[in-house]
Amino acid sequence: MTSTTVASLERALEIAGHVADSGTDVRDLQHEIRSALNSLRQGPPVINDLQLHARLNREIAKHGSMSKAAADWGVPRQTLHAVVNGDRPCPPVILAAIGLRRLPAGRALYREL
Repeated sequence: MTSTTVASLERALEIAGHVADSGTDVRDLQHEIRSALNSLRQGPPVINDLQLHARLNREIAKHGSMSKAAADWGVPRQTLHAVVNGDRPCPPVILAAIGLRRLPAGRALYREL
């Protein structure tokens, strides 16, 4: 979502530049768009559940097996299996082990630690 937002704001800034070329004062609008772009670019990336699942599988593969990953992360193998299968949400201990934290948003979003 962030890359789409950044692309849209960059396009809006370009359009505002064309409007300014026609003599309309859009400096305030351009300033707001630049501020929004800078804010998005400075923040760490936010990922959703699908991206979390892919990242979790990559991290498990680094350990060689789900059992080994679970043991290394200090969680029961059944818990990790349930998370991978989508039967339960990813607990904070697993998120921390793969370098993420859950964001306090209405949806399941995660950010790098």
